[in-house]
Amino acid sequence: MTEQATGSVPDPESLRRLLSKLREFPPAVRTPVRRELRALGAPVIDAQKAILGGPLPRGLAKTGYRHKLVHSKRKGKFYAVKVNTYTEQDVKRGGRSTGMRAGIAAGLKFRVVAGKTRQGVEFKTTGPKGSDGFNKAKFWQKRRFRHPVFGNRRHYVDQAGQAFFRAPVLQGRDQLLRATEEILTRAAQDT
Repeated sequence: MTEQATGSVPDPESLRRLLSKLREFPPAVRTPVRRELRALGAPVIDAQKAILGGPLPRGLAKTGYRHKLVHSKRKGKFYAVKVNTYTEQDVKRGGRSTGMRAGIAAGLKFRVVAGKTRQGVEFKTTGPKGSDGFNKAKFWQKRRFRHPVFGNRRHYVDQAGQAFFRAPVLQGRDQLLRATEEILTRAAQDT
């Protein structure tokens, strides 16, 4: 919470304290409060799904490379490294899909953690997993990634990713923390 445009910044420590006290509430109070807290993540997840459901990013093509000067901390020397350069281009054969963006959207989750050792609210994605068990949502978030064309390991392409995860979370963070603190304070006063 370093950059704040307007409004007040909720205190994360008081949020942790309130969430840890949530365990002490009777079950008749705890259940509706948790349900109300889980509903707070819906606008952020809707914004993430809107980005995923929007237009695809443009294609990428490698145009060459440039040299970059890098300093080795271990040896204390400078050396040159080749770095690829890319340009945007139109997709050659659009329209085909593996359903990855729909799988990522289906895996978006918001949860409230109120355990003994950890308290907080978190957004995460279980995303579609590849054959190696890797969460594909992680590389879709990147600016650029490389993959085989529809599983054909003889033909790889570079593809632009789509920043779908972090921006909506950061935009809705302060409102989410304020609403969480209000709900927990109200529940503590009612009991």
